[in-house]
Amino acid sequence: MSSDDEVIQAITAGSDAGLVMDFDGVLSPMTDEPALSELLPGTAQTLENLAGKLSTVALLSGRPVSFLADRATIPGVDLYGSYGLERLTDGGIDVVPEAQEWTAAVQSATRELHRELDSIDGVDVEEKSLAVAVHWRRALDRAAAEQLVAPLVERIIDEFGLRREPGKCVEELRMPLDEDKGTALHRIIRADGLGVVAYAGDDRGDLPAFRVALASGGYALVVDGPDAAEEVARMPGVHFSGPGEFQQWLQQLDDALG
Repeated sequence: MSSDDEVIQAITAGSDAGLVMDFDGVLSPMTDEPALSELLPGTAQTLENLAGKLSTVALLSGRPVSFLADRATIPGVDLYGSYGLERLTDGGIDVVPEAQEWTAAVQSATRELHRELDSIDGVDVEEKSLAVAVHWRRALDRAAAEQLVAPLVERIIDEFGLRREPGKCVEELRMPLDEDKGTALHRIIRADGLGVVAYAGDDRGDLPAFRVALASGGYALVVDGPDAAEEVARMPGVHFSGPGEFQQWLQQLDDALG
């Protein structure tokens, strides 16, 4: 298993290194209100510094790229949203063409979830551009909320042909495309010509990207949290206790790069 110092040494050793990171739970603490997520103080400056020293610094999130743009428009940092289906460019937002045919299904599922769940305290429907998510982190009884949400999600998945992606106190309904953070990271590695890549994540949705990073000879940076899924906690790689400790590591990397 790699150490955090070993990853820093590998990244600083070459001129073709990249660092790709999730947002929530990695650069921002998890919040009961998903819309309140924001970078820890000082992180934006550190990322800007790193972007001037590495081949690639990118955020790869399940959030819409517009969400990232509002909170993390940082010089030199590439933004990929909706699990890589969206990318922010100088001309606007580029969307993977295959996603366009599923937009109507996501919109219909979103309306149905709002109709069924908006009146339930502690359960939130989050519209995510090319996906929709149901959160119950604010629920007083999370187990009961999950039991309420699960059969509804299953019905809507069957009705609209979407794909289920579970997470920390969340169920996400995504387009049934052969696209995830792993395929997105693979595209980034190939397009940017990265020789070494480190990927930082904290949830089940990050597992494909962890695997791609490791398969490429790179590194998995796992930011653990109180609700971490078992398969995330078992992921080989460097583990951090939370976003605060990961932020300290980013600063150490910045210092090592001079």
